[in-house]
Amino acid sequence: MKKIRQFFEYLVFLFLYMFISIFPFVTASKISGVIMSLISIFLKRKDRVKKNLIQYMNYNDADTKPTIKKIYYHFGQNISELMMMKSILKRRKFFNIPSIPQKNRIGNIYVTAHFSNWEMVGVPFYFENKKVAFVYRHISNPFINKFILKRRSLIYLGGCYEKFETSSKELENLLLEGIDIVLLCDQKWLKGIKLDFLGHESTSMVVPAVLSLRTGANIHMLKVNRDKNSKYNFELQQIKYTKDKDNDITILNVMTNIHTIYSRWITSEPSEWWLWTHEKWKRK
Repeated sequence: MKKIRQFFEYLVFLFLYMFISIFPFVTASKISGVIMSLISIFLKRKDRVKKNLIQYMNYNDADTKPTIKKIYYHFGQNISELMMMKSILKRRKFFNIPSIPQKNRIGNIYVTAHFSNWEMVGVPFYFENKKVAFVYRHISNPFINKFILKRRSLIYLGGCYEKFETSSKELENLLLEGIDIVLLCDQKWLKGIKLDFLGHESTSMVVPAVLSLRTGANIHMLKVNRDKNSKYNFELQQIKYTKDKDNDITILNVMTNIHTIYSRWITSEPSEWWLWTHEKWKRK
C-alpha cells in the first residue's frame, strides 16, 4: 500500500514537472512558488514553522502568516529549479560565480545551510569543472528521490553521498584525494554537541570540525543568495581557528563559529529565506 501511495505521489510530481517545463525557466520558478504557497495552507508542518518563528524570532501570531507563505513560495521555487537543472546549467548568465579558493593536495570543506536555494551551492564548482561531493539526506519517496538525485548528480562531479549511509572515513578519504565536500549543518542532530543558536540551546553535528582536524582541510562558509528572476550570487568566508590541546574544545569552537555565521545569515535577511521546517532545537 505504501509503495502504491509513493508511486501515485511520483506521478503527481512528474505531472508538475511536465507542466512547468512548458514555461520559460523564470516563469516556471514563479508558478511553482505560487503553487507551493497555496499547498502550504493544508500542511501540518506549517504549524512547526509558526511555532519556531514565534519562539526564536519573537514574531507575533499575525506576522507569521505572510512569512510562512513566503517560506513555502521560495521552497516551491527551489523544487522547480532543481527539476529543471539541465536547463539552468545552460544559462551561466544566471550566476555570479565567485572565485573558488585554491587547494593544495587536500580538498576543502564547504559548509552551507538550507538558505535561499541551497541546491545551487555546487553550481560554481560545476562551471569551473571542479570535483565536489555533496552530502545529502534522501527523500522518503524512493521514486522522487531517484529523480532528484539525477539532477543533483549533474552538478556534483565528486558524487552525492547519503548522510546516513556515509561514514566520516569515506568523507576523509575524499578530502585526501583532493575532492571538495559540501555539508549542510543547520539541521537537528540529537547526538551532537550543545551550543547556542539564535540565543537558544541547540545541538549540532561536528563533521566539518572533525574532518578538518583529521585532514588539515580548510573550512569555508558558502552562502547562496537568490536575486530577482532566479539569478544567483554567492558569498564565501573562511573559518579560521587555532587548534587547542583538547580536540573537544577545538571542535566546539569551530561549530560555534559556524552557527554564529548561520545566525547572522538568518537575522540579516528577511526570515523567509531560511527553511524553518527543521526542529533544530529539538532534544531527546
